[in-house]
Amino acid sequence: MHLFFENVASHMFKLWSGQFFKDDTLNNSIPFVLSKSSWKEIGIEMQNNRKNMPLDFGRPPRNIWKNNAGFKAEEWANWITLYSVPLLKSKLPERYRIYKYLLNILMILNLISKKKIYISNL
Repeated sequence: MHLFFENVASHMFKLWSGQFFKDDTLNNSIPFVLSKSSWKEIGIEMQNNRKNMPLDFGRPPRNIWKNNAGFKAEEWANWITLYSVPLLKSKLPERYRIYKYLLNILMILNLISKKKIYISNL
């Protein structure tokens, strides 16, 4: 799971925030990059809800816009599995179906994290 959460999840964030490529012209050509103001809003919302999160979720959420470089696998896991769906739902452009792909990724993560996978799960 570290492979996914420390690599894929952080790269998904970089892609959606326009930080994926070193060349800004390539980043600007991605049509579903969220604005800095959107990411600031998401980060503030995460930080403001730190005290409302159950301890069972592990480490309380930090502002993803300010602290993403220091995120550990657990924080990326929480971002993808818990926070990304409600926080990105109204922000990702619908015409690219990115949100649907995100939901599919979460279903796959749920499936591969099971100890046993049955044919009926597929």
